[in-house]
Amino acid sequence: MSDKEFSKEEIEQLIKEKQELLKEIEKGGKGSDYIKELSEIAFLQLELSQFEKSEQNFNVCIKHFKKQLDRLGQASVLGVLGVLNFKKGAYEASIVNYEKAYNIYKELNQVEEQITCLIGIGNSLIKLNQFEEASDTFLECSELCSNNDDIYHLLDCLGNLIQINDSMENWDVVFELYKKSLEAFRQLDDSKGMITSYFNLGILKKKSNKYDESLTYFKLGTNIAIDSNYTELILKGLSYIGEAYFYLGNMKEAKNEFIKALHIAQTINAQNAIIQLKILLNSIGLTQDNIDNELKTYREKSEKKP
Repeated sequence: MSDKEFSKEEIEQLIKEKQELLKEIEKGGKGSDYIKELSEIAFLQLELSQFEKSEQNFNVCIKHFKKQLDRLGQASVLGVLGVLNFKKGAYEASIVNYEKAYNIYKELNQVEEQITCLIGIGNSLIKLNQFEEASDTFLECSELCSNNDDIYHLLDCLGNLIQINDSMENWDVVFELYKKSLEAFRQLDDSKGMITSYFNLGILKKKSNKYDESLTYFKLGTNIAIDSNYTELILKGLSYIGEAYFYLGNMKEAKNEFIKALHIAQTINAQNAIIQLKILLNSIGLTQDNIDNELKTYREKSEKKP
């Protein structure tokens, strides 16, 4: 099947055509060609959320693979059933399917598939509000990812762990997870990921009133944003830096950062940011005339720079 997007009507028509073809194939027996066509029908039914029909067909496929002693085929279908049950909200059944698939993949040393199953199990546990079990699963998954240099899936696991621990307000754990995410983004040379990680580290330090440390992280993220020419992230970073200076009582530096940010906000017409920055500047004693004069001075200095 191609990667083309089909409408519901087109998929329904495709199912009918494949069902007719399946009848013809069946005349020659229910061999591998039959199972291949049946599995494609099941996938299409899953696409249409026809869960019961899809599951019935996938179960036929599993029986075939069991008869053939095809462990990999069984695991593949069990993984799909994990997806199917997750989609229909049967999270406990999804976990059972994923666990069965995982055990086979582990036996066959299929690492990437093991990771996919663990992520599926973890996501279902989150849906069941079993956060500690989900955390254990994603920790196991992240270790497997790290050991096999699977950075993208590692970031997926770390993201879920951050979500879990954030909801439980385990800020120290969240901080360490963001540091791991930062390292992963660094390995990928993902500037936006690094910037976001630094900003999140700064926000956590600000949350615990450690403004000096938050300032350092905000500056590190903003410097990467400047080097990468990500205007919106530069704006965000300058605002964060200004706030950190504000909480440190350094109003002069806070004003300078807010003015830089306001200049960028006006350049890109970011209206919400403009309003917020003006409020912040007002809060440190600047009138509208003061703001206009500061902007004018900043722009004149910027224009003189080579």
